[in-house]
Amino acid sequence: MSIIDNIINSHLGEKVDSFKLYIPAPSKYNFPLKKWIQIVASKGLEELELQVATSINRTTYNMESNSIDIDTLYVLKLTGCGLSLSPNSKSLRLLKSLSLTRVQVVPLFIKKLFIHCVVLESLALDDCSSTGDLTIKGSNKFRTLLIRNCGDITLITVDNQNINTFHYDGQINKIKFVDPIISKDVILNLGIATWLQHISERHDLIEVLRNVQILSINNIVLEGLSPKYVDFEHIDMELYLPNLKELQIVIYGLSFVNPCDIILFVKNCPQIERLFLDLGNYAMEAGSYWNSIAKEKLENCKIEFPQLKLLKVKGFKRLELEKKLVNFFSSRAKWLESLIIVSKENCLEIELSDVITVSNTTMLSTYRQYEDKSCVFPKHGDL
Repeated sequence: MSIIDNIINSHLGEKVDSFKLYIPAPSKYNFPLKKWIQIVASKGLEELELQVATSINRTTYNMESNSIDIDTLYVLKLTGCGLSLSPNSKSLRLLKSLSLTRVQVVPLFIKKLFIHCVVLESLALDDCSSTGDLTIKGSNKFRTLLIRNCGDITLITVDNQNINTFHYDGQINKIKFVDPIISKDVILNLGIATWLQHISERHDLIEVLRNVQILSINNIVLEGLSPKYVDFEHIDMELYLPNLKELQIVIYGLSFVNPCDIILFVKNCPQIERLFLDLGNYAMEAGSYWNSIAKEKLENCKIEFPQLKLLKVKGFKRLELEKKLVNFFSSRAKWLESLIIVSKENCLEIELSDVITVSNTTMLSTYRQYEDKSCVFPKHGDL
């Protein structure tokens, strides 16, 4: 603590853009945090990040907004550190981005937050809990909402149509939208398939995807939207994504996904340019649905992917259905520039005979697991 105090006190620069501090045991030390913040704030601080070691009870430290009364502060990230908005305080008025991790967020705080921080553009809640349901509103400037692992919150209601970026990792029944939002950047990483049959019926969630340009989903979402039998009637996929340019599909654990599900989803994305498939540990095998329906449907499917430039497949195990999937795309994408295959096992060699391409300009790259040097990754990173 004395070393940090000395560094801050002896700093001679006129400008401090960012101050990040990790506090391992706040209950054991009487650290002069307010003093440190005042010093860096006097030098035009724009980003403040505080990480406080948390116990099972999560929040171990609480800050008053008056303690961070910084006119130039635009970004605030708090981990294990609660935030109390002081009445009539003018601090944080220019805050544009707030990230809260492992803290308890009460409904009244969220309400005060959007009243207090009038130009807030981004809110991230990660592994947070709450004593009640939360409603996310915000002003016309509010554009980004990121919610991850907030399973302790019963329900989050989004009441803002201006959200451009929406990332959600959680249960489908714990999020709802008052009005459709027009998002261009979306992550839907839904939990276990308890609510699988209800995904296609969630019109508010479907509307979130209508104008998306960058999308990442897991197999739970794909299974919920794929063709299926309902009361002995075959229902086709109705979701059409005319503006989607990049798609990432990640498969976790046991899944019912087959090549036809993936291909029919991509078929409804006519502008797709970059496709990332992460097969994980899933062994794609021919089941009764594949043998009786999906296989024939795929063989009779006469579609092409004229805009597809990049296809990357991770977790490739040289299984028959995996080869069918890769070759279907590579043989129907005549302008494919790059095909990247990463094997699941380090000892697994991918042979050229495993892949069929129709374009002489397609560059085929193969890598073993943990040796991926392609430097080509989804914009969302790995889910």
